Amino acid sequence: MTLSPPSAVSIRAVLLDVDGTLVAGGQPIPGAASTLSWLRRRGIGVRLLTNIDSRTPETVCRELEAAGIEVPVEDVFTPVVAALRFLGQHPAERCHLLLSAELAARFAAHDAGTGRADYVLVGDCREVGGYAQLDAAFRRLMEGARLLALQRGRWWQAADGPSLDTGAFVALLEHASGQTARSFGKPSAGFFEMALADLGCAPAEALVVGDDPDADAAGARTVGAPCVLVRTGKLGSRGGALGEGHPGVAAVIDSIADLPSVLSADLGTPHL
Repeated sequence: MTLSPPSAVSIRAVLLDVDGTLVAGGQPIPGAASTLSWLRRRGIGVRLLTNIDSRTPETVCRELEAAGIEVPVEDVFTPVVAALRFLGQHPAERCHLLLSAELAARFAAHDAGTGRADYVLVGDCREVGGYAQLDAAFRRLMEGARLLALQRGRWWQAADGPSLDTGAFVALLEHASGQTARSFGKPSAGFFEMALADLGCAPAEALVVGDDPDADAAGARTVGAPCVLVRTGKLGSRGGALGEGHPGVAAVIDSIADLPSVLSADLGTPHL
């Protein structure tokens, strides 16, 4: 497919997914580091827009560095960043936390403990012990707490196959409580708008690159940004053709290594 430029405006920034786009199973996808360098040499702003909700942005940076991909922590946008900004605007309110141990420590200042909970905050549930913890969160909701989701992906591509993602547990609590969660991650428009504001870009000036039509392409569409999907990661695990013709998808490429040639061929040198 050929990338269609967003009217006459050149791309000034790229919003890059992480898992399945830059790395897979903890290993770098060939060409990821060189593509990041190529973008920076041309003055194109980069933000890593990822739904990782089990680890802090600092940990994500360390993991990428170990894979040979160096990014400053301020360039990493995760649902953790968005949720902390939201809770910072509500300093008196407290959360019942359904999170990994690492993130529970990061959100400790907002933890309701045994006191009244204004929110139930749900993130990666792989460390959830089972029924008792889910039931405790449900009871908080029935007592009046509001449901917050770091993200609501249905599944993710683990090294050994597809695995349940946070959204599956959020849907369980929504169904039981009758609530609809406020979600901070992709594909929510607010998440993309936060990154765009940080970059000082209009949506038409930013390109979203990822492996997931339901998160990356759908999120790009909510704000009116073009999207390129890669066949690595989730898309590749389902045959690679899933993104073809998906609303908002301008191109489907084999991997992140192909992005420079696509931008050079279709968009030329960005005007900054």
